[in-house]
Amino acid sequence: MPLNDRDQLNRIEELKGKLFSKNYQTKMGHSDKFTHFKRDDIPDAWEGEGNGTDSTNPPVNRSNFFMKTSMFKNFFIFSLIFFIFTLLYASFVFFKGGNTVSNDNIDISILGNNFVAGGEELSLVVGITNKNSLAIDLVDLIMEYPKSSSSESSSSSSGTERRRISLGTIPPGAVHNENLKVVLFGEQGSVRPIKISIEYRVEGSNAIFVKEKFYDVTISSTPLNLSVDAPTTISPNQDITLNIKATLNATVTAPKILLKLNYPSGFQFGSSTPPPTIGNNVWSLGDFSPGTERNIAITGKMIDVFDGEEKTFQISGGSQGEDKSTIEVVFNSLSHVVSIKKPFIEASLFINGVSAREYASNAKTPIQGEPIP
Repeated sequence: MPLNDRDQLNRIEELKGKLFSKNYQTKMGHSDKFTHFKRDDIPDAWEGEGNGTDSTNPPVNRSNFFMKTSMFKNFFIFSLIFFIFTLLYASFVFFKGGNTVSNDNIDISILGNNFVAGGEELSLVVGITNKNSLAIDLVDLIMEYPKSSSSESSSSSSGTERRRISLGTIPPGAVHNENLKVVLFGEQGSVRPIKISIEYRVEGSNAIFVKEKFYDVTISSTPLNLSVDAPTTISPNQDITLNIKATLNATVTAPKILLKLNYPSGFQFGSSTPPPTIGNNVWSLGDFSPGTERNIAITGKMIDVFDGEEKTFQISGGSQGEDKSTIEVVFNSLSHVVSIKKPFIEASLFINGVSAREYASNAKTPIQGEPIP
């Protein structure tokens, strides 16, 4: 029967009195009656093993587990074997060269003299070595050198001459030698670059491959000799004559020789024999065969110059360019320097008391001249 609120309060007060009482003795009791929960035996396997009845805890199939492990193991072994074979093949291709053609396995060698006299024939031996395991097909040898040089079967383009020679097929490991001859022109000490290249194809490809090499040749002597006969000292307003001689000392003909003079400031051109071709300082001398000599005489005088000045005439000769007034390749050049000096005796003319080169007066004004030494 449940207690009411008053009884519960009295019960609490009674307990408090007993708790704080000095005469109260706590009774010790013993009880062995504990509540035991029913405990089922722990199963040796997951519930539902073998019948698949528990959907929240799916059973583990030992045979499937070992099957998956074996599959991954086989895949790993297969990948390892594939990697080893790939490595072996790559090593074989690297060390043996495989069935490919490499540009690095093609060598171009050039044997010849690095110095040649201008206008003299230069012989070159070009060797092409095919170190590949396959042949190279449709091989063309191309030689390019500066324009205004000379060679058989040459076709000119802007700035260069070009020769093309068909070599056909070069087998693997073979060496093909080609003898080339070229005549170079240029000023003494100038360097004339020669470019040797080959164009080829390989089996199974339409691409054109190129291998090239450069070879420099220095002109040891000029093919065109120039000399000038002229005074080295002149007076102001005094006529001066320059006699220029051009001679070809090469063994082959030099085509379209042009001679050009650059006059110093203060020079007044008078006349020349033969007359200039263009302006008053360009002469077209035509083709020069070996031993040909041309002479040009130029007359003029120096004006508006002062005592002690030095004036330089620059003379150049070479092959004519597309512009007929310019020299494309200079074969030779020289300078002639003249010094300006006052004469020992000098006279001046004063007109109406004025000393000038030009004097203007009207018809009614009398003119009186007075020379002063």
